[in-house]
Amino acid sequence: MKPSVPLLALAALGALGAFAAPARADFKVQEPTVEYRELEFEHKGSITFDKKNSGKNHKQSYVGEIGYGVTPWWMVKLEGEWGADADQRTRYEATTLENTFQLTPQGKYWADLGLFFEYSRSNRREDADTIEFGPIIQKQTDGFFNSDLLHTANLFIEKQVGHNHNEDTTFAPAWQSRLLLNQYFEPGVEYYGEIGKVDRPGKPTEQEHRVGPMFAGAFVFEPGWGKVKYQLGYLWALTPATENGAVRWLLEYELAF
Repeated sequence: MKPSVPLLALAALGALGAFAAPARADFKVQEPTVEYRELEFEHKGSITFDKKNSGKNHKQSYVGEIGYGVTPWWMVKLEGEWGADADQRTRYEATTLENTFQLTPQGKYWADLGLFFEYSRSNRREDADTIEFGPIIQKQTDGFFNSDLLHTANLFIEKQVGHNHNEDTTFAPAWQSRLLLNQYFEPGVEYYGEIGKVDRPGKPTEQEHRVGPMFAGAFVFEPGWGKVKYQLGYLWALTPATENGAVRWLLEYELAF
């Protein structure tokens, strides 16, 4: 029997709350495709590791998210974000409205293109709100082991807005390449960067750059029951300004109507 939407929604939100109740999870490479009339529940998070008194140790980020494919080219998501600075207690950080716009039909051109835009309302009085936007580029190429490679790039810009904002522009590029072995296991590598003050970026050693292995997969249930996707990765520092390491994860439940 196909489950009712209200029961599924309550169960999924309860699961997200269990994860999130314990800075935000920026360690996710956004994809350009939109699944029309698909309902999504997602949890993502990250924890950093560094020397005890470095100010970069044990930063935490937990996000609960619900999204829907409103049209064949537009998906909207609402996020609740919890986080903690180094060795501090977690607290509610922000509420975010996230939009993905699919610009090209999947597989029709040299690459699949999308546009990402989000507005994040800070829950901290001392912090400004932020907007983040930019293009998403994805391309599938020949790989190895009789499997293709899927490459995805995010070229995002972040700006502060509202009270207490500054005029700095941050460039936050991200890259992920996955080997599409099978639906259950897709190993890959990914990169996340953050270059503050684009007009005055400073030395590369003062910027944040990290890279590491990851793997992803999906489990498809019986018709009408949707599917679960997962990702897990570990990131190493490429510069002294970056935490020594970080683990990041993602769990997503999708149900199409």
